[in-house]
Amino acid sequence: MTDILGMIDYDKLKEKFPEIDVALSVILNEIAAKASEATLAAVLSQLDITLTELRDAITAPSPDNKTLADLYDRLNSIRTQLDTTLSTRASETTLASILSQLDLTLTELRDAIRGTGDKTLTDLDASIAAIKNALSSIGTDKLLTTPDNPSNLDIALSALRDALKPTRALPVQELSSQSIAAGGTQEFTVSDGDGYSALVVTVKAAYNASATAGVRVRWLYSPDGTNFDSVEDAEAAGNYEDLSFAAGATRIRTILIPLFQPYVKVQIVNLDTSYAVTVDAWRTLMR
Repeated sequence: MTDILGMIDYDKLKEKFPEIDVALSVILNEIAAKASEATLAAVLSQLDITLTELRDAITAPSPDNKTLADLYDRLNSIRTQLDTTLSTRASETTLASILSQLDLTLTELRDAIRGTGDKTLTDLDASIAAIKNALSSIGTDKLLTTPDNPSNLDIALSALRDALKPTRALPVQELSSQSIAAGGTQEFTVSDGDGYSALVVTVKAAYNASATAGVRVRWLYSPDGTNFDSVEDAEAAGNYEDLSFAAGATRIRTILIPLFQPYVKVQIVNLDTSYAVTVDAWRTLMR
């Protein structure tokens, strides 16, 4: 066997140098194992972009190109901005404990807030805007005032105010220097208490120097001006007050009597059975 130029006889070389045959066999086997030119051409046909284009696609072309080193630096910068180390973050157990406290879903919470009418904050804003527009059409000067006498009121507000505020009628003297005999009684009836809640009676008693007992003020109720409480029942109910007593002295006492019935009879009783007493009495109605 000769080479391609016909200048070397390999068979004679192998006879003279047998090691050359071994080396040639190794070289030929290695060449046989390499890819053929057709195979390389087929592989090359699959590479439809150059390595430069692939690099630019991954890192972006200059001047915006970024490398793995840039990515590392960016991640390291983010890590340094974390104010808490990962070891201090809530564990899965902690998060599970928190989650167990959430006894309803966000959907349920949303539905509860929006209500059965499925209203949103947008609906609320629209309603408020409608109210605002309605009020603006009325005028602020009308919002702060009321008519003197609205049609649904049968009296003016000022009259209602005057009817409700506490008032007193002018005092009326019912007894003037009235002498009440020993053990006797003097009385007067009040029947003009409609619209009032209390009767105020003031009694002045001038005792005899030899008297031994004072004066009692007692009141009896009646629904019709005829049928009054009996004396025994009135006193059993505590419907009386006694003036203080000192022989020869003058004593004055004011008594508040609730108006439970249209008619009230006020009796001034001389408790002394031996001597007369001189009495003055006034009464006033209170609302």
